[in-house]
Amino acid sequence: MYEEEGVATAVGAILAILIFIFLLSLFITSYLPAEMASYEEQYSTSVTNDMMQFVSSVSLLSLNFRQGETVSVTYDLQSGYVPLFATPTVGELSLTPSARGSNGYIMVGNSTMNLSAGGSLYVLTNNRYFVDEAFDYEASTLFYEQYGSSPLINSTLQFNLIQTEPPTNGSINMSMNLVNIMGGPISFSSQSPFTLSATALSKSTYLLKGNITLNLSSSLGSRLYPSLLEELSGINGVHISQSSGGNGYEKISIYSVTSPIAMNITELNVIVGING
Repeated sequence: MYEEEGVATAVGAILAILIFIFLLSLFITSYLPAEMASYEEQYSTSVTNDMMQFVSSVSLLSLNFRQGETVSVTYDLQSGYVPLFATPTVGELSLTPSARGSNGYIMVGNSTMNLSAGGSLYVLTNNRYFVDEAFDYEASTLFYEQYGSSPLINSTLQFNLIQTEPPTNGSINMSMNLVNIMGGPISFSSQSPFTLSATALSKSTYLLKGNITLNLSSSLGSRLYPSLLEELSGINGVHISQSSGGNGYEKISIYSVTSPIAMNITELNVIVGING
């Protein structure tokens, strides 16, 4: 009787351990990935909102220009997580200042004048359970890329580089917004919120007449071209073409065979920094 009770106790303990291991395995293989994916999705949405807020804030600096005015956007590069079983997902933010040949560097010109601006702000979510996402602000435009899908998803979230205006005095009118980013270079990863600030240094305006050429140096490759094509497709007589300019540049030409092009260009110089 004593031996039977001991065996029954041992068997019961083994069954309890097996049930615990099964439930733990089920938790780790099913609940944990689903919960972490949910946390990372929320975190990715937050990063999207932060990037769009930064783009809008820089646009306001240009629209309501006052030298020395600063706007701030709070970023949080950390997802929620399941304590003891998973670590938080932490993203990466990098800032590349304007420099010839660097990401986001754009040269705009016609037969008489050449202007340049550049710099990029890039955030990678580093998601492990949800799809990994990247956000890139270059050439006054916010680009989005989603990894882990087939084919890869590339899209434009905000396109602010060129806007079309009603034609006047026989001219095709356009406006261009150039943002020249200074500060950095910065490569940053943090498990706590931080503030990204942008301070307006100067603002200049120019008028370019005639056919326009854009030379863009960027990791984006040809992704700017479809956005330009969509914006200008409704203007009669305007043509746009794309080719490789060599040395990492994409060359985009905007030309008209009917009416002259008048492009008003606004250039904003901003210094961007990080406060903990």
